[in-house]
Parts: sequence; structure tokens; C-alpha cells
Amino acid sequence: MSPARSTWLKYGAFVGSVGGARVLGALLTAITFPIVVRRLGVEMYGIWSYVIAVCAFLELVANPGLTSHAQQQVAARRTAASDVVSDALVLRAFLSVLVIALIFVLAALEVRPEAARLLRFFGVSIVFVNLTGTEYLLSSLELFHERSLLTVTQQAIYAIGILLTVHSPKDYMWVPASILISALPTNLCGWIFLYRNGLRLQLGLHTQRWWPLLVPSGHYALAASMSTLYHRAGHLMVRWFLGEHALGLYAVATRMVDFIRHFVSLGFTVIVPRIAQAADSPSSLRRLARFSVAGVALVGFPLILGVLTTARFLVPLVLGAQYEGSAQLLPWLAGYLVVAPLAAFYSGTVLYALGLYRPYLISTAAGAGVAILAYAALIPLAGIRGASVAFVMGELAVAVTAYRLAPRAAQEVWDNPLLKVALAATAVMAIPLFFATRFHVRPVSASVVAGLAYVLVCAWLTRARIAAEMQRVD
Repeated sequence: MSPARSTWLKYGAFVGSVGGARVLGALLTAITFPIVVRRLGVEMYGIWSYVIAVCAFLELVANPGLTSHAQQQVAARRTAASDVVSDALVLRAFLSVLVIALIFVLAALEVRPEAARLLRFFGVSIVFVNLTGTEYLLSSLELFHERSLLTVTQQAIYAIGILLTVHSPKDYMWVPASILISALPTNLCGWIFLYRNGLRLQLGLHTQRWWPLLVPSGHYALAASMSTLYHRAGHLMVRWFLGEHALGLYAVATRMVDFIRHFVSLGFTVIVPRIAQAADSPSSLRRLARFSVAGVALVGFPLILGVLTTARFLVPLVLGAQYEGSAQLLPWLAGYLVVAPLAAFYSGTVLYALGLYRPYLISTAAGAGVAILAYAALIPLAGIRGASVAFVMGELAVAVTAYRLAPRAAQEVWDNPLLKVALAATAVMAIPLFFATRFHVRPVSASVVAGLAYVLVCAWLTRARIAAEMQRVD
């Protein structure tokens, strides 16, 4: 077998492993997500989403970019970077104590008793879960099969916990409890896999190594802060301006599109080590970028059409009539399915994997600035629809800025036959959806027919190109 074909099959297996875990995770989420939102109700789900957003900001204090820097170093140096991992863990342990103190202060100031209880329990629990997590290290060492196994196991245990314990809004505390019970054992197994693959921790107070660690990590911390702002600030501002009920509708809609877009950016986690190793090879970087952007188009375009045509029918059917307002937000959020993966590729994959932490920070700061201004202007004017538009605008700003700051080789992606295939197949897919709308055909049936047409057109137009590209992979 040629080296090129062997590399293709190797990374194809990684994508298949991650994709298989994502599909199984999607099936489990398809069970647990409707149960949680139905049984908690709109207002309680809004409170739960608010607590998640607050804890996301607190995580920035507990982990100020340390895992991001450690992941990049391990991807580039493999097990030789164990000193970075060890020092990062020690620093995070000290910072976690500070975060736990902040959690109890915020809980004491909270006016809603449910939110205070969730902050105390979930806040402290998630500190330990994040501190012991290994997903970033498993990815850097290309242990994607092990990572997929642990991900599916954790999601399965969580799903069982939700099914057995959450029956009404009064059971809201069982949601974070299920997360804790499912995550800690799988995190421990992750460390076992890392040990078996040669990663040895050197825990200790190596204070002389902390400053060199904190300098690049500080950039990643600021970038993570900016990312959290454009992802989570909308939740806080919707609650402040519009209340828990509106937040529940907005949180469900954004959670749905964020869940779907993970299928569009499926392979990005797999190619982070590959891009890190392609820093001195413009041709390899160009080829990876061309395939990635084409993949976003090939998967994202049909999903946008599917969301636009089926959301108002499927959301009330699956989640209940109380979430019809969430379905009305999805057309405003549909562009997120392409914009967010492009942002994830250029900022969170290319700039990050190449160690370009200053451009990485600039791109996320641009997204945060645009999103905050858009939230502040559009929520008072247009309510949760305005918040939905601002949610997409933040990702768009990240994507455009990161693309402009990426190496030239990663920008040379537009003269790409696969993009033309995506546009042509999407046009074909739109035809049955258009006639279904005109003649009042059930949207789900029309989407199935349109999806089959899309797949057939893509397969026919790319059959020769895929075979040729397989022989060109470095």
C-alpha cells in the first residue's frame, strides 16, 4: 500500500471513529435533549441554561488557556510535552480553589433559589470534571478511537441517569448530578489510556516554568474569554432583558443549531495534529484547507435547507407546543451551520494548530466585539430574534477575521471543484423543496427526497475527483 493511500485510510479511520461517536452521541442526545426540555419546562430550562453560561465564564478563571496551550504543545511534541501538561494541571488545581469560592459568592447573591442550588452543585462539580478531563490530550496524541469510546460511554451513562431521574421541573438537580456521575469515571479511564501510551506526569511546584507557560496560555485565555462572550453573552443578556421564559426559547434554538453544526465540522478535531505538523509545508496546508472548506459546504448547505423547511414542523412535534417559539427562531439561526464551522476551522483549527496565538486572539476578539454590540442593539429592538441574529454575527466576524489572518496557503481554497459540486447539488436539492412548499407536501417527506437527490448528485460529480485526491494526500 502506498504511503499516500495509507495516510488517507489512517485519517479516514479517525474521521470514521469520531463520526461514529458523533452519530451515537446524536442518537443519545435525540433521546435526552427532548426529555430534559419537556420535563423541565421553558422557564426551568432557561434557568439551567443561565447557570451553564455563568459556569462557562467561571471556567475561564479555572483554566486560563492552560489546556489550549498544552494541547497545541502535545500535538507538536507528543509525549515530550509532559512537563507542560503537568505544570498546567498544578496551576489549574490552585485556580480551581479560587473558582469554588467565587461560586459560593455568586450563589449567595442569586435571587432565584433554584439558580443558587444549581450554581453551587453544578459549579463545583464541573470544576472537578473539567480539571480531570482528558479529551484535549487524547486528540493531540491521535487517540481518537479511545476518545470516541469514552465519549459514547459518558453520554450513555448520562442518558440513563436522565431517563431514570428527571420526570418534572422538581427534578432539576438530577441533570447536573447525571453529568457528574457519568463524567468522572470516564475521565479516569482517559488518564489510563494516556499512561499506556507513554504520557508521564511530573507533578510538582516547578514555579520557574510557570511564567513561560502562562505567556502563550494568556493569549489562549483571552481568546477563550472572547469565544465565551460571543457564545454565552446572549444567554445572560436575554435573561436580563427578557426573562427566563424567553431565555428558555432562545437557549433551545441555539442549542439545536450548535448541535447540528458539529456534524459539519466533524473532521476538524482529527486534523489539528496534522495541521500542526504542516507548518512548514504550504502544499499540505493548502490541501487540508481545500478539503475542509469543501466539506463545510458539502455538509452545511443541505443542512441549512433542511432546517429552513422542517423546523416549524419538527420542533413542536419533538419538543412540544411550548417550544414553538424556538422553531420560529431557527430560520434566523440557519446561517450558523456554515458560518460557525468556517470560524472553527480558520480560528480554532488553523491559527490554533499552527501556534499563531496572537492572530487567534484577534479573531476571537473581533467576534466578541461584534456579538456584544449586536446583542446590546438587537435584543431591545427585536427580542430573541435579534439575539439569534447577533449569535450568528459573532461567528461571522470570527470566520472573516481568522481567514484574513491565516497563512496564504490556507486562504487559497475558493478555486475548488468540490465547492462547485456543493452549489450545484444544493440547487438540485432546492427544486423538490420548492415544489413541496407550493403544493403543501409534508416537509419531512420532501426533505428526505431532496436529501437523496443531493447525495446522488454529489456522488456522481465527485466520483473521479475523490479517487484522484486520495493519491495526492501527503
